[in-house]
Amino acid sequence: MNHTTQTEAWRQIRDCADVKAGRLTGRCLRHTYLTPVLPGNLTEDAALQLHDSVYPPTGTTPGPDTIWYVVSCDGTPVAWLTRAAEVVTSPADLTDYQRHIQTQAVTALSQPTRNALLELAKIRDKREHRIHSDLPQVRPDGRPADAETRILVATPADPTLTYWIRGTGDRTETRLHVATVTGVAEGNDALILDVHGYGKYGERRARFDLPMLCTIEHLAATHDLPAAAIGTWLDLAGASTTDPTPDTVTAAFGDAYAGIHETRHTFALTERDRNGWTKAFAAAGIPDRYFNLDAFTEHLFRAEVHRVDLADERIAVFRR
Repeated sequence: MNHTTQTEAWRQIRDCADVKAGRLTGRCLRHTYLTPVLPGNLTEDAALQLHDSVYPPTGTTPGPDTIWYVVSCDGTPVAWLTRAAEVVTSPADLTDYQRHIQTQAVTALSQPTRNALLELAKIRDKREHRIHSDLPQVRPDGRPADAETRILVATPADPTLTYWIRGTGDRTETRLHVATVTGVAEGNDALILDVHGYGKYGERRARFDLPMLCTIEHLAATHDLPAAAIGTWLDLAGASTTDPTPDTVTAAFGDAYAGIHETRHTFALTERDRNGWTKAFAAAGIPDRYFNLDAFTEHLFRAEVHRVDLADERIAVFRR
């Protein structure tokens, strides 16, 4: 179990990670072979529920009310999260400090990370034998195997019940689609637990919002690029860890996109022509061979542009 500061511990608790920070501990019950979760001052019924969650009776299947994650203080559980993502304050005889920690625990567990909810959603699918009709295709290494984009959505009222949908560049159309699937009014407040086909942005972003995904779809359709290429450019531009608006991204794309090119050298030749150096060499009677194309190419892709590889081995180029 990780030992860390209490500030960092609350972040890890939102992610349902095993963590210890002095008198505070967080423990996920996905593994029963770790250090036992002590009942401390829990009531008898609560202690029995905890025991049955840690060690499910033979022949039983953990249900939605089964405890998934426990926050303890001074050896007594103060709050836990069920497999249905419901936060429960533990019935126990608590000290003032434990009640203080309980309040913080409720706040943290009420805001689980996307990855924590996604794990619980997969457990629910398996428990309820839910088979998604439109699962994205992946390769054996887990990476996308097709160019189609998918968005995994859920309602905040039942965050472990998920549905895969396809988004479009039309925000109104996509919101209505999400609303139809989840029942969330206009789809504005639906949770997005996972995405497929949005490149490095989809792999590294901590949270997603529908307008930005629709913006990626719109740019991809308008410029005949895969959404994955737009997403990878966004990641290279820092959008995976910042919060640009859709309008900002649209404007930045217009300034950055330098087209599709066969190779790095063909782009460098285009840049040489655009900068007027080809004409300048010709006017001065200097043969092209004296232009160091290799060095110029390395400079461009190291300092001035980003390269995004496409499936057909060409590259999309974006100015930094």
